[in-house]
Amino acid sequence: MKKILNLLIFVCLLSSIFMPAVSFASEGNVPLTVFIYKAYTLGRLYGIKKEEGILNEYSGLFSSKDTFCLVLMYHNIYTKKKQSVYDVSMDDFKRHVSILKKYGFESITLTDLYGFLKFNKKIPERSVIFTFDDGFKSVVPASKVLRENGWTGVSSIITGYVGSSWEISLDDIRALENMGFEFASHSHKLHNLYGKLLKEKKYDILKRDIVASIEYFKDNLKESPFAFTYPQGAYDKKIEHILSSQDIKIGFGLFRKKVNKFGDNPLYVSRIEISERTRYANPTKFEAFIKSVVEENSNKP
Repeated sequence: MKKILNLLIFVCLLSSIFMPAVSFASEGNVPLTVFIYKAYTLGRLYGIKKEEGILNEYSGLFSSKDTFCLVLMYHNIYTKKKQSVYDVSMDDFKRHVSILKKYGFESITLTDLYGFLKFNKKIPERSVIFTFDDGFKSVVPASKVLRENGWTGVSSIITGYVGSSWEISLDDIRALENMGFEFASHSHKLHNLYGKLLKEKKYDILKRDIVASIEYFKDNLKESPFAFTYPQGAYDKKIEHILSSQDIKIGFGLFRKKVNKFGDNPLYVSRIEISERTRYANPTKFEAFIKSVVEENSNKP
C-alpha cells in the first residue's frame, strides 16, 4: 500500500512539473475544464508539499476580490416601432455597449460565469453578460452589434415557438451558435403559465415542460442547455432541484442585487432589467447606473 501511495504522489508531482505552464501568476482567462484540472493539481500539490509559495504560483487562476459579473436582461431590440414597454431601441442598445466599454467591462461566456461563481475561476474584474429573453428575431441584429465589439451574449428561447412569427428560427439559432452566441432554455410551451403553476405547486407539469425544452435542445442543437431562464421569474427551491436533476448549471432570475460574485448560487443569477419600463433604456440613466455599479464594487476608479 505504501508503494502505491508513493507512486501516486510521484505521478502527481510529475504532472505538475510537466504541465504547459508552471507559473500562473499572469494566467489569463482559461477554459473551465483547464481551470478545474489546474486547480485540482494545485490542491494535490499543496496537500503534499505544504508550501505557501505554491499558492502564489497559481494565483493567476483565480479572480480578485473586486471581481463581479453584471448580467443585463433585454427583450426586444427595435429599430422602427417598439412592441412593448420591455423594448429598447437599437440606437440606445448601441449606446449601452459603448458605455460598458468606456467603464472597462468585458463579455464572458456561460461557462466562465459558472466557473467564477462556483470556484472563483479567473474572469475580467468587470464582467458582463447580455441576456435576451423570449428569443425575439431582433437578437440577430443585436448579436451583430456585440460581435463588432468583440462580445457575445445569450438568447433565452421558448423552444415550442422557435420559428414563429416573433421568435428566431432554428437556422438563425444554428448560425448564431456557430458565431459564438449562446442559448438558454426559457420553457417549452408554458412560458406564460409558470407563475400560476408555481403558485398552485404544479411541479409535475413544470418539470414536463422543462424536460420538453431540454429535449428540443438535444434533438436540434445536439446538446443540453447549460442554462435556464426562469419564465416570469418563477423560482423556488423545488424548481431549482428540477433544474439540478437535469444537469442545468445556470439559472437566470430577476433582480435580487446589482452584481453576482464568487460564492453566489449559480442556479439563481441576479439580472438587471434594461427596458423603457425601468428607464434604464435611457443612455444617461444607464450610464449613471453603470457608474454606481463600478463605484460600489471596486477600489479602482
